[in-house]
Amino acid sequence: MTRVPNRVIAWTAAMLLIITLLLSFGTVSARPDMLPDFLVYEAGPDRKAEFFEFVRPLVAEENERVRRDRRRLIEIASKPALSWLDRWWLAKLAPDYRIDEEMFDDEALLATLLRRVDVVPISLALAQAAKESGWGTSRFAREANNLFGEWCFDPGCGLVPQNRAEGRRHEVEAFASPRESVVSYMRNLNTHDRYLSFRLERARLRKAGIELSGMLLAEELAHYSERRDAYIDDIKHLIRVNKLVDASSSGGRVELTDAGG
Repeated sequence: MTRVPNRVIAWTAAMLLIITLLLSFGTVSARPDMLPDFLVYEAGPDRKAEFFEFVRPLVAEENERVRRDRRRLIEIASKPALSWLDRWWLAKLAPDYRIDEEMFDDEALLATLLRRVDVVPISLALAQAAKESGWGTSRFAREANNLFGEWCFDPGCGLVPQNRAEGRRHEVEAFASPRESVVSYMRNLNTHDRYLSFRLERARLRKAGIELSGMLLAEELAHYSERRDAYIDDIKHLIRVNKLVDASSSGGRVELTDAGG
């Protein structure tokens, strides 16, 4: 048997590693852990298209993860009694949604989780990301991967706004990647007390069999900004003007441009 020289094995391994790395990098939009430099695109349609192309899959992937958990929740809720495995899974899930399961009986825990473990319409997430990050060009997006303007309050947790009023201590939270910003944004809407009306309206739409849409649920985000109703108008305008659409639960697509508030 002919022995392959070590240097040939090493060279082959090196080439395979290089090919693997190149394939993993792919295009800019396939690298969710790196925010592209959107300033290279002139403000307008090209920048908007590139921004949406980058953010859309991040939101879609997180929504899919949430859907998987929600499907299992619905399955568990339909059972006459919970198994030990069901209880273990619920105890594991609850802290992710800022719930202390020991404070609830089974029925109340499942009801609370079903309100919280649900998707955010992709049109709403895209519009808010565009608004809060200046289409990915803001200082907070570029330096902190923060696409949704989320604040934090521990010293050093983020970037200090240049115009922060005296006596205020908030910072704009820093994330390790844009993906982390998307996960945090969705968890914020799904858990924070300020967005209870958002979750209740989403649950009402579910019960009524009405398709979830960013245009409808934007009405419940007055507390996302100090601008209140003017902020809601801005988000709905972004959805309408950019003709953002949501994938329906049945797999279709629903145009939002003619949807009412």
